[in-house]
Parts: sequence; structure tokens; C-alpha cells
Amino acid sequence: MEAEFAIPLALLAFGLAAGAFLARIGAVVWAVLAALLAAILAWLLIFHSQRFGWEGMGPGIVAILFCAPMGLGLLLGAGFGYWRWRRER
Repeated sequence: MEAEFAIPLALLAFGLAAGAFLARIGAVVWAVLAALLAAILAWLLIFHSQRFGWEGMGPGIVAILFCAPMGLGLLLGAGFGYWRWRRER
């Protein structure tokens, strides 16, 4: 595996674990809010990168490599944790 995938995969895994943990303890709302915050941050970074041309590519790259995997992991983890929480009740 290439090294450039290590950080996004680690953030995806961390988001999955955090989302599943929050959903399992019954705090699904917090997991979804954290995922929405990550999505808003990614959108703002991408929007900011479009305003300033080539110099704004850094925030866009940060959004794609760091914010997007974390938000996706939180959403998937929250869904999986909520499904497990509902199944055990």
C-alpha cells in the first residue's frame, strides 16, 4: 500500500470507531453533529481554495485528505453503532 493513503485511512478508521462508540452509548446526535461539522469544514476549505486560485490548493487538499474521511467515518460509524444499539435493545 502506498504511504499517501495512510493518513486518510487512519482518520477514516478513527471516525468509524468514534462514531460507533458514540452511537453505542446512545449519543447518535453527537456523532452526526460531529460529522456535519467535518462536512462543513471540508466545504469551507474547498470554497476557500476556489477563491484564491492556485494558492488556495492547500486548504482544498487538507479538506479532501483530512476532513472528508473523518466525516465519512463518523457517519458510517454512527449508522453502524446505532444499528447495533437498536438490535441489542
